[in-house]
Amino acid sequence: SIGTGRPLILYRPSRYPHQVPYLAPFFLVLSVEDLGAFLREEQKEWVSLAQRREARRSLLELGISFRGDAFAEAVVEGNTQAAELFLKAGLPADTRDKKGVPLLGLAVRTGNQTMVDLLLDAGAQIDTQSEDRGNSALMDAVAGGHERIARRLVEAGANVNLKSKDGQTALVLAVGRNSVELVELLLKAKADPDIPDKLGFSGRKYAKLFHNPEILALFEAHPPIQGS
Repeated sequence: SIGTGRPLILYRPSRYPHQVPYLAPFFLVLSVEDLGAFLREEQKEWVSLAQRREARRSLLELGISFRGDAFAEAVVEGNTQAAELFLKAGLPADTRDKKGVPLLGLAVRTGNQTMVDLLLDAGAQIDTQSEDRGNSALMDAVAGGHERIARRLVEAGANVNLKSKDGQTALVLAVGRNSVELVELLLKAKADPDIPDKLGFSGRKYAKLFHNPEILALFEAHPPIQGS
């Protein structure tokens, strides 16, 4: 049962504050207030444990394993019900799949706004970078052309100047997609237009290379950041 293995509690008025050695393993409370506070914390833990067990049971009833990459598979498949149960069962929102891709990155790559919101609300770290590409969730959103998700991530405080394994920022990826909307979003969020990738090209240089008049106009409105 849930209470199995819980420590015994000794209540002793504060005028007897010292505990004899043979009772040292037990939890000692010195006032009714302390006892009440202790029991309230214990109740929270019991309820949380019961909820985790119930979530695991529900997953099994759905025929979903609690092992391996099952959580990641639920995210990729867009199974919000299962993803919610995995979170309730105690798995962290920052779990990665076998390739080292954070769940938030997987949700972004599939373009699933609902799953992205679920993971962010559950505390997923927004700037964690994947082990395969070195992309953050924002980079994946831009690379996939998911403007609404990119906007959500920017509004949630995503770092717009992180670099992937190729040295590319989200802004470089946006220029590469020829997306006026994403370039504008990132520049307004103070993305540095002059961070070079491994080839030595920055978002600004790629914009000049691709020569999209609308994108060039956006860069012209954002002069080089001092010190970049």
